[in-house]
Amino acid sequence: MLSTDVVIAGGGVSGLLMASALSSKCSVVLLEQQDCLPRNKYWLTEEIAARENPQLGTCVDRKYDFLDFVAYDGLTATVKGDYSLWDTDKLLGQLEQDLKSAGVKVLTGHTLYSYSQDRNGVVVRANSEEIRARLLVDCMGFGSPIVGAKGIAKIRGYYVLQGCEVGVRGDIRPIGLDNVAINKQPAFFELFPTSRGTAHAAIILPSRQYKPDRSIKSELMFILRKSHYSEQICCEQSPSQKSYFGIVPVGHLRTPALDRVVFFGEAGQVNPAASATGLTRMLLVYQQLAESIKRCIERDELQQKDLLHSIPDYMSKMNRLFQEILFESLLSFDSDDFRALVLELQTYPDEIVNDLIFAKFRFRSSKTLRLAADAILKPRGVLGRHVLKSLSRFFKS
Repeated sequence: MLSTDVVIAGGGVSGLLMASALSSKCSVVLLEQQDCLPRNKYWLTEEIAARENPQLGTCVDRKYDFLDFVAYDGLTATVKGDYSLWDTDKLLGQLEQDLKSAGVKVLTGHTLYSYSQDRNGVVVRANSEEIRARLLVDCMGFGSPIVGAKGIAKIRGYYVLQGCEVGVRGDIRPIGLDNVAINKQPAFFELFPTSRGTAHAAIILPSRQYKPDRSIKSELMFILRKSHYSEQICCEQSPSQKSYFGIVPVGHLRTPALDRVVFFGEAGQVNPAASATGLTRMLLVYQQLAESIKRCIERDELQQKDLLHSIPDYMSKMNRLFQEILFESLLSFDSDDFRALVLELQTYPDEIVNDLIFAKFRFRSSKTLRLAADAILKPRGVLGRHVLKSLSRFFKS
């Protein structure tokens, strides 16, 4: 039987970040069910996420100072900000090297299927291995068997993403969201140019089910090969072409910790919504969470009440509610509803829009008054109306 301080289940970016942060003082075993560490995602963050992690600064591929949000008829809102596009291979490669240097044992091709507890620790079963640890950090997301078995997740729906890396002709503008094709239930296209003459292209569909009843891959191929974007994009299949697929649940955990178990990443609800913003929250909190976990291990205070007390606030409850309520509306949006949102984005200060996108809006600030007033004066407005709904749900909960 292996013995370690911490078992981390899940070899995505959240698991790698936690393993790297904990390995300075703890022995760590990292489990990943795939035969290699996954590289099927890309990330856009606020620049502050890179600034707070200077050791990862060389992993930023490109920076933007604006993003475009586009309606089906070409109406465009340009939101200014400080955005960082990360190089997936560099980021995950550096984290892997950090783990190797720190002596972290990485077991790929190992599926966690059971665990048990006693007064001295937790025993994790993965394939034929039994691993005794003092703490389990679950970075497996909402698909975690522990999350499912304990019934502690409340899921409102999913963002289903299909994408690929494509060649581009010349310099192109970064697209936050574009409802390219008019539809009763629109999907949204995003396009982030890299420094290599390529771009990350993806289509995102808000859905109640994680298996939608339409082929978003065919919609993506239409946009890349036949829409007006085809003039800017070289979409030729090649063995080296990267493809992306993701299912991002929207919801929350009823508790972020159990006895000797902590949830982090998607399952810990660091990322409330869109695929492009998740890494921002992780990079801003993972080191603080790791320091709290180290203290709990040193003091042998690893019961649920101890862990709950030590977990930092990833985001405010109001920001989480706003993200969930906005998602619920997107499920029933048609293309004209999204057009109204784009039109509204043109009128708001960039700071407000970015704070809402990246789940850091201060609902007790004077900015809330403007949004609340707009909700009253413009009842068909989107942002103000959803802020009021968030406040209402907050006070009822």
